[in-house]
Amino acid sequence: MLLLFGDILLLGAAFAIMLYIYVSSHNGSFKNTALPHIFPFSILGLIWIVIFFVFNLYDREVSRLTIPHLRQIFTAFITALMVGIIFFYTIPFFQIAPKTNLLIFGGIAFIFFIAWRRIFYNIFSSHFRKKVVFIVGGRNNQPQVNDLVQYITAHPQSGFIVSGIYDLLKQFKESSRGDISRVFIVSKETWRDSENFKRLYDTKNEVLDLAYAYEDIMGRIPIEAIDEGWFMHNVRSHKKKIYDFEKRVLSIIIAALILVITSPFFAIIALLVKFNDGGPVLYSQTRVGKNGKNFRLYKFRSMKVDAEKNGPEWSTKEDLRITPVGRILRKLHIDELPQMFNIFKGDIDLVGPRPERPEFVLQLEKEIPFYHLRHIITPGFTGWAQIKFRYAGSVIDSKDKFEYDLYYLKNRNTFMDLGILLRTLQIIFTH
Repeated sequence: MLLLFGDILLLGAAFAIMLYIYVSSHNGSFKNTALPHIFPFSILGLIWIVIFFVFNLYDREVSRLTIPHLRQIFTAFITALMVGIIFFYTIPFFQIAPKTNLLIFGGIAFIFFIAWRRIFYNIFSSHFRKKVVFIVGGRNNQPQVNDLVQYITAHPQSGFIVSGIYDLLKQFKESSRGDISRVFIVSKETWRDSENFKRLYDTKNEVLDLAYAYEDIMGRIPIEAIDEGWFMHNVRSHKKKIYDFEKRVLSIIIAALILVITSPFFAIIALLVKFNDGGPVLYSQTRVGKNGKNFRLYKFRSMKVDAEKNGPEWSTKEDLRITPVGRILRKLHIDELPQMFNIFKGDIDLVGPRPERPEFVLQLEKEIPFYHLRHIITPGFTGWAQIKFRYAGSVIDSKDKFEYDLYYLKNRNTFMDLGILLRTLQIIFTH
């Protein structure tokens, strides 16, 4: 939110500087020049903010200006300038057609954008980092703790710094200097240490469990840190009836728009798939939906006809069973378009946990605790796990993706769904 607020202010500053440069070079009136520019540039600014969000520029990680992030920012601004040109030269309602002004505005905004993120990173990686400690109850090698420590170390702009890892609450109390902001409790036994725990709460420390730490910092919830009680308190689908209705309406509207926009290309796609190897154009596959009910999921065929002659197999990014045309379709996510009909049928929504094959579900439910509970809501065309993790080609990968599904199950709302859709667009156009 702070990055967003700063960008809005700086876009306004870039607009003011652009007007000053124009007025100074043309000896005109600032007022007369500003009036016809304010409304269209305000709309353009909002469009640019959406573009920046699509390119994931409001992720705290992007505030660290590495070469890949700079490339990402540069691509976003080139896209924004192209949209600006289309905006002013295809919409006849505005009385201005800026050329130099648009480039000046974009150039100044780009410099401000880079400078603001540099300032943001320096502030939150140096001056406002909260010290945190972990109480692990004698289990120092817990993978979840290692994940969090590695993430915090690699991303100082997250606002945290690890001050220590302790076996026992007593050890922390004896060695703590009193400048700790948060204490993450890993071991359940620690919660039962009533005497020391009371003294901990008497201090100004914020005490949180491991599940919350993962959720707050990494956007996922570790299976090892939750139990049945967590689901009863955090996953209450019956209290989201209004949201479910809004989601269903939004899914149908957007699916219809996608079909209207892409349907002219369906014939071309069908010909490419057919001419590639002579096999069928469409492919349907059994998937597990809401409440464990099976349904048929539709796709443009991207694999060889005999791809599963040996039975179901995990799909991988470099799968040799994928045809040359299918590789292009998958790269552009075009093979997924027929699933819009699944949305109309009510098999899936636009956003939700990705539906899995029943053969894999049987295996995963045996090996991953609580996995069956991902079926309490309607699966989705895209989802939180897809934008955070992408491919799952094993049980271990599926476990990681399920932890992102748990985060979505708890936190899902309309704004989160819209954000996931925008991030999905970013993945389609930049990967």
